[in-house]
Amino acid sequence: MPSYDRHKLHFGPYRTPHFQYGQKVDCLARGEVTIAKLSSCRIPWPIGQKGSALSLVLYKDLARAVRRESSVAVRHWWGVGAAAVWKWRKALRVPRWNEGDLRLKVAIGKSDALKPALAAMHAKARDPVRREKIAAARRAKPRPQHVIEAMRAGRLRKKVFVATKAKMSESHKRRGTRPPWLNQPWAEWENELVRTLPAPEAVKRTGRTMFAVKSQRRLLGVPDGRTKSERRKFGR
Repeated sequence: MPSYDRHKLHFGPYRTPHFQYGQKVDCLARGEVTIAKLSSCRIPWPIGQKGSALSLVLYKDLARAVRRESSVAVRHWWGVGAAAVWKWRKALRVPRWNEGDLRLKVAIGKSDALKPALAAMHAKARDPVRREKIAAARRAKPRPQHVIEAMRAGRLRKKVFVATKAKMSESHKRRGTRPPWLNQPWAEWENELVRTLPAPEAVKRTGRTMFAVKSQRRLLGVPDGRTKSERRKFGR
């Protein structure tokens, strides 16, 4: 059993307000309503009618609980669903995580009850079979443009560590991918022409620029044909 009470009310006590049937009150979610019934939940609460719709009246202690208590606790003690609490929080402009939610989150984190489940979840997340299934399902399926733009905006101007750059480079080399601003990779027959022909002839045969041919010669360990003065002027 968990060592915490997920339904605990931290900021009470909360009491049923005094009212009379037929009384008109201001509901913070629906405006003016007429009290028609009393709920039979753990904390009995007036039910307001507006037109033909019936709902708990969001006022007094209930409004205070919605602002501060966790969603689970409000649902348990007032007998409503998640949709109702969501509407009440929206009407009161309560943030996604209020004080009660944060306290419950901390209590769950400190409890030993979920540790075996968390360990199993982390182990499964690194399962190679599972990861391959996810990759296969996404492979060759282009992402929507708004997702691409959001990913780009999130990574823009962020510093990338040297180790991360090395991993990315190795992945691209393994897949044979190249950045879109680079030319086509050199084929083996082009390398053979660069090794054996003069630079102008290699340019004519391959369709590459002179700069590209000379750069490839340098990478292949072949003299690029420049004179010593040209080397001093333009560098290696």
